[in-house]
Amino acid sequence: MSYSKELVKEKLDIEDIYTLLEYFGAEPEYNGDNIVCKTICHDGDSRKLYYYENTSLFTCYTHCGTFDIFELIQKVKGLDDLNNAIFFVVNFLNMQSEIDEIDDIEYSADMKVFARYEHQSEISDKSILLDKMVLDEYDLSIIKHYPQFRIKSWEEDNISKEVCDYMGIRYDPVDGNILIPHLDEDGRCIGIRQRTLVQENEKYGKYKPWRHQGKMYNHPLAFNLYGLYNAKDRIQQMQTAVIAESEKAVLQYQTYFGTANNICVAACGSSISRYQFELLEKLGIKEMVIAFDHDFEDYNSKESLDVQEKIARIAKKFTANVNVSVLIDKEGILPYKASPLDMGKETFLYLFRNRIML
Repeated sequence: MSYSKELVKEKLDIEDIYTLLEYFGAEPEYNGDNIVCKTICHDGDSRKLYYYENTSLFTCYTHCGTFDIFELIQKVKGLDDLNNAIFFVVNFLNMQSEIDEIDDIEYSADMKVFARYEHQSEISDKSILLDKMVLDEYDLSIIKHYPQFRIKSWEEDNISKEVCDYMGIRYDPVDGNILIPHLDEDGRCIGIRQRTLVQENEKYGKYKPWRHQGKMYNHPLAFNLYGLYNAKDRIQQMQTAVIAESEKAVLQYQTYFGTANNICVAACGSSISRYQFELLEKLGIKEMVIAFDHDFEDYNSKESLDVQEKIARIAKKFTANVNVSVLIDKEGILPYKASPLDMGKETFLYLFRNRIML
């Protein structure tokens, strides 16, 4: 499987670059609209590697010259094949659906856009499927000295302290970050993400891998589903899974329906990788419910059709294997960018009962 280098690069923003640099231990810092970091391109320690947002290029002012993010990854990981570097970026950032090339469509405000996609034949080419990923395990006790405070803003967003405690969530009062441990399907801690509560820091991304004493507690997002370890038994029993974008949505679902009744997991992005789907498929699901954020202001708009088109591309990959449905707000119930779970239990249930089968 290969992706267009230019198409992937076009979808990357400076926050994605920052996240990748953090992963590789470059200790990045924003410098205006640019980033300065350690010269990891040649395993150096000097802070002379610059990323320029206006050109999407790096310059090493020691001796490596100018190159893009994929060439940097080739250098750091020792990759000969450029496609392997591109594949790493796509899967690390869970970008699969964002970079699928699509045909132009005639925009009309109805759900017929979903009908344009014929069901793809059942996934049978094992060469494109992924073996079980065994990700690095982190010591979860590292965050146990952080308190489990009541987080007022999250309680106002329909997330109870009891659910936060159940999911092992902690609060860093110094940096103003919520610490969210990510467990794999076997209950191993494979990453810790931080969610900032400091508004001025949100411009650098609300969610980022947690860094502690120079160590990054991150993982490739496309190879896990947040909340699956806690929800897998109920998902298997109900044969249904709800996939949201963020960890908050999983916590809201548990607050509404109870931790024992949770069937909601988070892709940690607006895409669903094949690996994430396989995690659910092996639990015997018969329906996958896509509950992504409300990323349009007016249902009768091109922006709305773009969202529908994107979801249709995601669904197309899986409809031959399971039933796929989607929660789409056609009535303007949700605020712009809100999750289907943000506005309370009854609103979610209304959208769920009126979900669209693809």
